[in-house]
Amino acid sequence: MLNPRRICQLVLLIAGFVGIGAVLAEKADAPAAPSANKIEVTPSTSGGASQPTATSEELKAALRQQVERYWAARQARDVRTMYEMESAARPGGWLKLENAMSLQGLAVRKVRVEEVNIEAEQGKARIRGEVLIGAMGWVPQTLEQTWVLIDGQWYHETQR
Repeated sequence: MLNPRRICQLVLLIAGFVGIGAVLAEKADAPAAPSANKIEVTPSTSGGASQPTATSEELKAALRQQVERYWAARQARDVRTMYEMESAARPGGWLKLENAMSLQGLAVRKVRVEEVNIEAEQGKARIRGEVLIGAMGWVPQTLEQTWVLIDGQWYHETQR
């Protein structure tokens, strides 16, 4: 027999803590504030893409800082900050604040970043926390997220 708690945990893991919510009414006319976490990039002399000049440790530190900022906003239910950190919210992206589904999802607490790794221009972050699931109460969860480096800045990879 399937355990309802396990089913809920699997659903939350797959959903990545991102729930389906109400449509936001605000306009996204204001540009995102510049971040102090931007990594300097220099043009490649081999004709390829720009390469980060930061060391891998600097990139990991910047990634960890962005992940922690994102999850602090997630715990505070600060949708605007979360939205600004989404890769699809960048200029030309498909995610618009005025028609984005809520990024709030279920309530979370005690979130901590366990590990960050970088593979090419993608970052992986493992997060552990607790999710409030109705009558079940606070349920521990572990989640792995993908982050992308765009123009020297880490963004949460937005899932469709």
